[in-house]
Amino acid sequence: MLVTCTNPDKVVRVCYSLCLLCWLLMPRAGSATPFPQRIRQATPANRVNMVFNHFDTCSVLTKNQPYAFRLLDTLHSIGEQTQDDRLIRYCRLIRDTYAKNSNLSNAQKAALFLRVGQKATQDDDLQIAAICQHFAGQYYFLNEEYGKAFEHLLAANKAFREIGPERIPELSRYLYELAFNYYYFGDYKKAIELLNESARYPAFSDNLAIQTYNTLGMAYTRLSQPKNPTGLKLAERSYDKARQVAASYNDSLWIGITYAGLADVYKQQRKWGAALAALKIDYAIGLKFGGHRVLPNQTALNIAAIYAQQRQWDSCFYFLQQSMKLYRLNLINPTFVAFGRSLRDEQYLRDYYDVGRKYYQAMNNLPKAYVCMDSLTLLSERINERYESRQISLAEQKLLIQKHQLKVDAMQKEKNTERLLFWIFGVILTLVALLFFLRFRFVRSMRRQDQVINAEKEKSLRLEKHIIEDELHRAKTDLAFFMDNLNEKNTLIDTITAELKALSQSQLKSTERQQFAEAQQTLLNSSLLTNEDWDEFRRRFERVHPSFFVHLKNQFIDISPAEERLLALSKLRVNTRQMSRMLGISTDSIRKAKYRMRKKLGAAGASHLVDLLAEENASSTYA
Repeated sequence: MLVTCTNPDKVVRVCYSLCLLCWLLMPRAGSATPFPQRIRQATPANRVNMVFNHFDTCSVLTKNQPYAFRLLDTLHSIGEQTQDDRLIRYCRLIRDTYAKNSNLSNAQKAALFLRVGQKATQDDDLQIAAICQHFAGQYYFLNEEYGKAFEHLLAANKAFREIGPERIPELSRYLYELAFNYYYFGDYKKAIELLNESARYPAFSDNLAIQTYNTLGMAYTRLSQPKNPTGLKLAERSYDKARQVAASYNDSLWIGITYAGLADVYKQQRKWGAALAALKIDYAIGLKFGGHRVLPNQTALNIAAIYAQQRQWDSCFYFLQQSMKLYRLNLINPTFVAFGRSLRDEQYLRDYYDVGRKYYQAMNNLPKAYVCMDSLTLLSERINERYESRQISLAEQKLLIQKHQLKVDAMQKEKNTERLLFWIFGVILTLVALLFFLRFRFVRSMRRQDQVINAEKEKSLRLEKHIIEDELHRAKTDLAFFMDNLNEKNTLIDTITAELKALSQSQLKSTERQQFAEAQQTLLNSSLLTNEDWDEFRRRFERVHPSFFVHLKNQFIDISPAEERLLALSKLRVNTRQMSRMLGISTDSIRKAKYRMRKKLGAAGASHLVDLLAEENASSTYA
């Protein structure tokens, strides 16, 4: 219907307001908030992880130094405004080590981090110094200098523990990377210990949360034995957990990778059908989603190996060819730069030539079988040499430990000699004095143990309190934001209602005034809290007041959902007028409902619930 009006500008404003209200009431995805604003809004504990992730994964930042430094200046200013000293120090670390994004060798990158760490030590910043030592160890590991790598990694891990986990938000990352190195070193027990510890802390990133459980499954699989199924059960449980986490982040590629891990478990259990089915799921997902990360060449090879074991040679040859084709595509993929890639490539080629040898032997193609055998032998020797070098590095580390132990033993022997002389010259002391001395030492030892236990308990309580306070703060912020949004909608409805009222009183036709009046009444009777909004409100409310609805159910078994909503809004000190707008009923209905509730509660009702149902609340608060 075409509406004419003597004041067209006012009609335009009303129509614009109506469109804006509809937009506000529509469910929509989160807007693209600028990164500095998200940093400002984040908690101090989350800022470090967000900054590290951003500078690790944003290609623009790694390739454009001026842009990266301008962003660091902005983040530095946010740190000063919010008095976040940790954010300032981490921004300085990223700036000082930015050269790692250039064409430096791994050894040069390690030296860069050691220089920055030495300066941090001079500035008495032990946390940044430990972080630099960790990354130096990582680059030494990539450079296959395993002795230096573990020297710095273990020193950094010791420093992290002395500093305290609560002061290092990204600790799960460092624990995972150290565990990953132990895994490649073949020390699966140590890897499992560190991975389980990493999983107890907040995940550094979505990807790391998935990888932690996936690598844990790999370690349990390598450590398990056919006669001991416990390890395989733990591996299967870890892969299931990894798949659940990947599903929560909608990461389809990682879901497929977890199926590949489960296939390893099934192969050890000689469940060939289940293993083949799991591998084919991984293969299909990898082909669909792996183009920008990694194509499933290893999965195709594993499928070929199972078909070779089952002597289905046509299928074996098909997947063998597919595997090499995907491997070559991965080699030219500029986005696929993964930790330990050279090690995995050698192991992949060794397995490829092993399956190829079996296939060509079965086909009586001896020339190609011999070529595969020669390549397999060459790669096996190269891998064995690297493994032996690792063993040599371990032996060197053990030798250093033995030398240190010899020094400790010599000092202990000297101390024992001094103690013996003391007893020789102290024979004149009485038995009572001896007993008193022993009792004194025992009491002092027990006191020290009590002090250590109390200190650990206090540290644990502080950490738990800090986590609870952070969670409560986030919950209150979320609830306040939700209620503020409702208030904005309420204010907008008031504005539109006033506009409609003014229009209805202007010189309009009677039918047009009736239409505006009906629109005004519709807005007044509209409910700001839909069922979906109420569900969202209830989730946020229960995070701030977790026992509110439980206590209501315990005290009043027959309480209705409408009464629950009334009491919850009363708990937030929402006044009658606002409450009527939120629930889409009149203020008189609200007052009548409160009266019925007070009458229902009666003398048996809790006094604080009766207070909530006061006729009018003085103010509105969301704490």
